[in-house]
Amino acid sequence: MYKNRSCHSALLTRAPMPMLLLSLLLLAQPRPALASEDSANARAEAAGQRAHFVREFCGESAQDVEQYKEKLRTIFAEASQFDSRWQAGWRRGDSDAIQMRSLQLNSPPEFAARVKSNCERIKWQADNSLRARPPR
Repeated sequence: MYKNRSCHSALLTRAPMPMLLLSLLLLAQPRPALASEDSANARAEAAGQRAHFVREFCGESAQDVEQYKEKLRTIFAEASQFDSRWQAGWRRGDSDAIQMRSLQLNSPPEFAARVKSNCERIKWQADNSLRARPPR
């Protein structure tokens, strides 16, 4: 009887260690909700930067950009910082615009080629971001 008791108490004293390790491993795993939120915030920022480019160089109206932004807001519902991240992307687009204006002055053919390819690529990205996706 004492033999079983000592064996049983040894199991109890060792059990907390594996449980502690398991709980630490679980805490170290990325949380899907946070990963999804971070991803949505990053996509909102990238969309803001692209929207700035199409507004400046692709002939899109301010109204079209605003409608696109509102559609994305519903698609990126997980984005907790949608507006601030969109604005951060828009501001990053300022430096892109400065570089493109410099290219326009120094190499008009290169500028025209880049605008054409970038506008096509961004239109594809915008259409792709608005497509319905199956739930995960």
